Amino acid sequence: MNGSDVGREATYAAEEDAFGGSDLDAETAFDALVASATTMTAGEWWRACGAPAVRVEGATTTARSSSARSSGPAVVVRLATGQRTPGTLTHELAHALAGVAAGHDDAFRAAHIDVVAFLAGADAAGHLARAYAVAGLSIGDRRWPTPIRVSGEGFAIIP
Repeated sequence: MNGSDVGREATYAAEEDAFGGSDLDAETAFDALVASATTMTAGEWWRACGAPAVRVEGATTTARSSSARSSGPAVVVRLATGQRTPGTLTHELAHALAGVAAGHDDAFRAAHIDVVAFLAGADAAGHLARAYAVAGLSIGDRRWPTPIRVSGEGFAIIP
């Protein structure tokens, strides 16, 4: 992330408005979060985005927050104790998709909405988009394909 991460606090507040008290805010088994991330990042859509490989790990016991950091051509997502929720996972995966250097800018917010749509569905993504709008946060243009959960000959399932 950049040193002047404009929109960071407002992004966190919008996430709380969108997901607070929902399934996306519920503490979840670490293995289940890793499985969700793997399903997404090994899938057709993630590859079509040109997104980096992602490795999800537990953060150190002293870490106070979760993070996404570049590690060569990949991104390492570290989930902190107390933040092992689907909402936190979508946030960190959005950093990977938008580019870690994007911080919490409008490209990050576009990526975040798409990651939420993929992992949690269109309703959850809509809640997040509305929360961003209420907070006065713009959503950037998508620089990757529309999220597709699965496709086959003549069909695509779009969240």
